[in-house]
Amino acid sequence: MGMMRNSYTLYDTCISYRNNNIKSPQGAWSRNFKCSHFGTLHHIFNMLRDEGFTIENDEEVAKCIRRDYYTGRRGDLEFYASRYPAGFEIEFFQNVVVNNPCGGRYDFDKFQKMPYLIQLQFKKYQNKIIRLLTSLEDVEDRTKVRPRFAEDKIKANYMESWHHEQNDMNFSLSDLDGQTQEVYNGRDRNNLVLHNGDIKYFRNHKGYLCRGRIYHNINNMWWVIVDRFTVQNVACFELFDLRPEDNRHRRVRPRIPEEYQKRREAIKNTKTKELVNELRRRGIKTAGGYRQRRIGGSDEQSITDSF
Repeated sequence: MGMMRNSYTLYDTCISYRNNNIKSPQGAWSRNFKCSHFGTLHHIFNMLRDEGFTIENDEEVAKCIRRDYYTGRRGDLEFYASRYPAGFEIEFFQNVVVNNPCGGRYDFDKFQKMPYLIQLQFKKYQNKIIRLLTSLEDVEDRTKVRPRFAEDKIKANYMESWHHEQNDMNFSLSDLDGQTQEVYNGRDRNNLVLHNGDIKYFRNHKGYLCRGRIYHNINNMWWVIVDRFTVQNVACFELFDLRPEDNRHRRVRPRIPEEYQKRREAIKNTKTKELVNELRRRGIKTAGGYRQRRIGGSDEQSITDSF
């Protein structure tokens, strides 16, 4: 078997390197075992030092493992890095705009929170790291496409899924308009045939009425482009055409258990006298005043709960 190519992935401000040809003794990490990518990481550190970064071991981790953890800083741009038997990671952050009380290192969406000038610095050093990495090794970019726009998100999903024939994103979704699916995957709530490009309605998880253009995803699931940036994954039986008599307001699904609802309906359809007699038969005292009137309000609730 030939050697596999080493690889790297980019996500937000993190650069992750994977050594796919590592062979450690019996799968264990010996303290004296040296991995080839350790040298690659220190080439990167030397380049960053030449750019003005101060790099040292991370004082926040235990001393016994500190030699494999690093922090670096140049002005307001910082990073922390770690190495392990199968690779290493370098993640950049800043502490100018921070949400997490422990600092920007622990924030989500690190790139989005960076002020503009710090974003430019980060992109500069990210590009330098990738250029150095590709010059040192035969390395493969395995970064997944994470588009910003709704249509591009669907196209990226088509490209990555073996359920679709597209191998790249060089196509237009409108080219798929009119295509449909098998009956069991391509019928809406009213048993109408669904086609790519149709405009359909659905209710989101909060019960609000939503509308969008649909494209098939997988099995009975369909993508719905709600707006320029938002795409929802909706089952075919939840899609429908809006009719004049349909409720256009928010509709929240009832949280009362179905069994309890059926029991309440059965009690509503029973005469009050029969209910009172049943309670007495069970030895439960009943207050006067029920007689032959219909159950209502708190009386209904008290009798229902008794059953």
